Amino acid sequence: MSEAPHVTDPARVVIEALRLDRWSVDEVDQRARSALAVGVGGFVLFGGDAGAVQRLCGELRAAAGRPIWLAADLERGAGQQFAGCSELPPPAALAAHPDPLSAARFAAGLTGREARGLGLNWVLAPVLDLDVEPDNPIVATRSFGSDPEQVTALARAWIDACQAEGVAACAKHFPGHGRTRTDSHMELPVVDAPAALLAHDLAPFRGVADRVASVMPGHVAYPALGAAGPATRSPAIVTDLLRRQLGFGGLVATDAMIMSGFGSNLAIGAVEAIRAGCDVLLYPEDVEGAIRALKDAAERDPKLDARLRESIDRSDALLARLEVRDAGGGFWQGGTSGPPSEADAPLHLATSTILDRSSDALRRWDPRQDTELWIASDDPPAQEATLRNEFGAAFARELQVAGWRLVGAGKPGPERGSPASSAVRDSARSASTGAVPAQRIVLLEATPRGWKGRGGLSPEVVTSVREALETARLAFAIVFGHPRILEELGREGACAWAVEPIMERAAARWLDRVVSRGSDSVHPR
Repeated sequence: MSEAPHVTDPARVVIEALRLDRWSVDEVDQRARSALAVGVGGFVLFGGDAGAVQRLCGELRAAAGRPIWLAADLERGAGQQFAGCSELPPPAALAAHPDPLSAARFAAGLTGREARGLGLNWVLAPVLDLDVEPDNPIVATRSFGSDPEQVTALARAWIDACQAEGVAACAKHFPGHGRTRTDSHMELPVVDAPAALLAHDLAPFRGVADRVASVMPGHVAYPALGAAGPATRSPAIVTDLLRRQLGFGGLVATDAMIMSGFGSNLAIGAVEAIRAGCDVLLYPEDVEGAIRALKDAAERDPKLDARLRESIDRSDALLARLEVRDAGGGFWQGGTSGPPSEADAPLHLATSTILDRSSDALRRWDPRQDTELWIASDDPPAQEATLRNEFGAAFARELQVAGWRLVGAGKPGPERGSPASSAVRDSARSASTGAVPAQRIVLLEATPRGWKGRGGLSPEVVTSVREALETARLAFAIVFGHPRILEELGREGACAWAVEPIMERAAARWLDRVVSRGSDSVHPR
């Protein structure tokens, strides 16, 4: 009786998620143990305190007994996910900095150092999608811009600086998510643009193919490129275009498989993604189900078994190069926002990215008089760890330290936000009358998010914010999102790009500087 042919263990191509932002300590522990028991290739981490994450990474490495991937989405610095790490402006803000290349290098270097200090070895950034579609619900400020040459230059600078710190970077979302009008978290977007136009979007990926450690295809269909279904599962995209035409030899990782754009059939999707040329499957809903589907298919198909072996070898080779560097030695060890010389640098960087789209309204502002703070939101309830801080609170505290007299308004907003959040009300004097305020600052969070489903503002938010701006004698809007939001509102104002507390503090410092010293003290935009 002949022996059954040896089949490659497919568990090594599967990456489990550990959600410290949503799950209990016991659930994280149980999922980690189960995943290690079946031999997964690593983990992608979400949320948690930096100290806890550092301990967890050490425990996972020790328990695995071999090099594994430890990854996180860190497009806006390690503070995007992990409390106690540095928050940074998003890519669009870095591109708006007076010295964008230096800004990108600094942000990427700090991100890489902090990631490595936590024990991570894979940073799932940067986004190389072009910001070319105003209705795109998930790109916008995550992009370095609409010009492929600028995006390429900034992406190369970011990738080189990040990987110089001993971690792998990841260019996403190949071959370009910028032209979609729907959210791949919620459905499969279809980009019907001709191949010639899509080649324009492809330029940044072509420009980094010789240096980036990994590439992430998007869950997007491109009929003109031969992908009727998601690019993640398309040989025409992954093997023909990325591997053969662009000559990319690094790791190819799927976007999260829990996203609807990937497809609802896990077994079929996992097999098709590997056949297409992907090396690593990120965040399947059912880890053991994905492994089982791959093993069953590989037993029937020697070509698939060979593809699994190829992917594991590629992954192991890259991990071996990264493991040459000590995961902890010489890098940030928790408790501060970085080495002492860098502790204040992120705030200075963020303040330099604030985009001024105002005229002379702020010249007439008097910080000695009451200023009403009106908080509005166009975002769904917070899901990321960094958003547990109440929007507006950091902004209010920064201005109060500068001596501003802030008054919390009391009219509830149309969605999640309210014109005076409790944290702001607690730290500001309450409005004593219902009189029309002499001065009002409107803070609006409107950021690209998965499962949000739209790029622009909801009609209710537009109406509410416009009313808030029109019913004060002197009003000013600061948008924590894309500058297009100001155009949508039809108002002058400032753009602070993202809702991290560091961007609130930066906006407050910028505002105080302009009001106190005149707008000529701020670099012209």
